[in-house]
Amino acid sequence: MSAGRLLPDTWRRPVLGVLGGMGPAATVSFLDALTRATPAGRDQEHIDAVVLNHVSTPDRTARLRDPAQPDPTPYLTGDLELLARLGVDLAVIVCNTSHAFLDLDAVPVRLLSIVEVGAEAAVARARQVGEEAGGGCVVTLLATDGTLGSGLYQDALARRGATVRVPAPHDQRRVMGVIYEGVKAGVPVPTADFAALVEELRGGAGTVLLGCTELSVLFDHAATEGTALPGYVVDAQDELVGRVVAELAPRG
Repeated sequence: MSAGRLLPDTWRRPVLGVLGGMGPAATVSFLDALTRATPAGRDQEHIDAVVLNHVSTPDRTARLRDPAQPDPTPYLTGDLELLARLGVDLAVIVCNTSHAFLDLDAVPVRLLSIVEVGAEAAVARARQVGEEAGGGCVVTLLATDGTLGSGLYQDALARRGATVRVPAPHDQRRVMGVIYEGVKAGVPVPTADFAALVEELRGGAGTVLLGCTELSVLFDHAATEGTALPGYVVDAQDELVGRVVAELAPRG
């Protein structure tokens, strides 16, 4: 075993640390997407990963809405410290809202932010769509109340020159219903219904960024069903998977 590293020396290749459980369906979706995206012909050609499926982490949106609610910060920082002690080379958190509780410059492990990766991809797509349609760089953001209230994505998108749109309050309640009463509750959300909601909230302009891993579950369902969402939809988790594969997939 290497000094200061808890993983035994049989873990010889770069290791991905996945902090998940927020929620569990989103974590399964991420791992499934990662497996399908990795160019591998046998088990040994996939990416070595340590997965913490920490489902008892307090609800992030609830805490952002009400400071009296349980704080997820110690859970998140403790789990990142554990991944660092294990010796992972790169970490991801399969929850967008969790990033509101962290100082990314102070985490003890190299963390690939789903927010920064998603924002970068959404702006690139929005510029392409805008050029084709003769419009500007417009991104409609779909996420939890907590993520929207934190301003995480708005800041990341604005830094890259995008005009950011968020749903009106009554439409945001519909988005939250899909997330909490649908995916998190284990209630099926028909792909056609979700696609119609995304199209409606887009308002005919720019791109739509899915900034919630429960929405990523629906994005992935649509792709695997053969009814992929339109090209103007950017899923932050899908983009994160691509970056992980590019960095860690074994070569040769």
